[in-house]
Amino acid sequence: MRRDRGKVYLIGAGPGDTGLLSVRGAELLGQAEVLLYDRLINPMLLLEVPETCEKILVGKREGAHQCIQEKINSLLRKKSLEGKRVVRLKGGDPFVFGRGGEEILALEKEGIPYEVVPGITSSIAVPALAGIPVTHRKVARSFHVITGHTAEQGITEQLEQYASLDGTLVFLMGVGNLQEIVRQLLEHGKPADTPVSIVERGSTIYQRRIDGTLDTILELSRLEAVRPPAVFVVGKVSAYHMQSERLPLAGCRIGVTGTSHIVKKLERALKELGANVFVAPHLKIVPTDTLKNRWRKENLMWRTVHWLVFTSANGVQQFFKQIRELGMDRRMLGHLKYAVIGEGTKKALWEYGIRADYIPKDYTVKELAVGLMKELKAGEHICVLRAKNGSKELEKVWDKAGIPYEDLSIYQAKVEENIVELLWESVSVLDYLVFASAFGVQGFLEKKEFLYKRKLWEEFQGTMVSIGDQTKKVLREMLPKTKKKIVVADCHTVEGIVQKILACEKEDFDEKQT
Repeated sequence: MRRDRGKVYLIGAGPGDTGLLSVRGAELLGQAEVLLYDRLINPMLLLEVPETCEKILVGKREGAHQCIQEKINSLLRKKSLEGKRVVRLKGGDPFVFGRGGEEILALEKEGIPYEVVPGITSSIAVPALAGIPVTHRKVARSFHVITGHTAEQGITEQLEQYASLDGTLVFLMGVGNLQEIVRQLLEHGKPADTPVSIVERGSTIYQRRIDGTLDTILELSRLEAVRPPAVFVVGKVSAYHMQSERLPLAGCRIGVTGTSHIVKKLERALKELGANVFVAPHLKIVPTDTLKNRWRKENLMWRTVHWLVFTSANGVQQFFKQIRELGMDRRMLGHLKYAVIGEGTKKALWEYGIRADYIPKDYTVKELAVGLMKELKAGEHICVLRAKNGSKELEKVWDKAGIPYEDLSIYQAKVEENIVELLWESVSVLDYLVFASAFGVQGFLEKKEFLYKRKLWEEFQGTMVSIGDQTKKVLREMLPKTKKKIVVADCHTVEGIVQKILACEKEDFDEKQT
């Protein structure tokens, strides 16, 4: 391997859901210096690359495949010769109608080192996620994956050989030529009553399944306004619906917002209950220079503080990360006591081997402030480590009581505007939209161009779920005329949010039964 040439990694991203990316693929994304990605890649995957990574969209337009492919090959070569670590991210699997083979041959021609990381192909994954097994004993003992068009002609190849097969036929990229595919299958003897299904935008929050037969699917696809990307499945297996409806949130579409930490916890909990979750980590945690500029110069200050107070798990993680980066010895903290706002923050603290000395009964900032005062001994000082522009409740309570405290903003939340836009694009299909902080509400609703120009908010018919009363208050302030339903978690935690959604589903079910 020549030292002047960077390695190229050809990675299959799977059908769309970020959870279906392989562990190896995620590892390499986190190390990318240059990223070349396709048009249909889930935008959330772009958050996995380093901020310094050069991101290049190389999506292909219909009718311009060859020209674009040549440019992609040229880019791969150019960036590799710059000595860069290049990741080529492709939907599905690189070698299943992904033209990955052409890119590999181009690399080999130039003597460029590469690695292929397989992806889950949509030909199997999308039907499975819609409840269709591509094979099933005594029904379909084989399956055949067919491209719905060719680069040269834009139409599928002759289907006579496939029409006589008993196995399952899976057509990728076939929506544009659906009429021709159906015509040829019927013309070559496929029974008109053969079960078929179209699965649109599989593995995403928009996933739809349209069932019919060969003689009805064209009209159904017209009535349902089917659009690509979609997978067309032909065969007896299309009669199956292997999706559990016993899970309490089966069929629910839920959007979860906030930092990546809380969003991932919510995603895991909700998916376990059968929900289809749209992950929108629209708040990014950015450390401030508070500890670096102040505490490092005033190490004696550690001796005058008796309590460290955390109002979020993010505060805990940022504090220990920053003192480690500053080279501080944690033994300097041995005399301190710790107060946290709730169970999530308590667990985050315990991950560093420290038990919380105080946690309020009700997980609110006000209860934390009031309750901690009862724990203080004469002369003890408090230091709060939290986000910039945190709740004013702490100051109000302690200032009124004359409690000495230090309020340090060790991080701030930055709004990721591209994710906010994606969330607005998706809001019309959601049954629930979850907010885990007041700032998260502001970051979402401040983008008034989405709210008014596109009228997307009027299309949202679901329920807003707030983690607490303060978050609900901000929702009401920013949406003073809204008639949309807003509910508040009884317990201000991830578990509380999940329980509130379950309660709403039960209430809705009971109303329908009545």
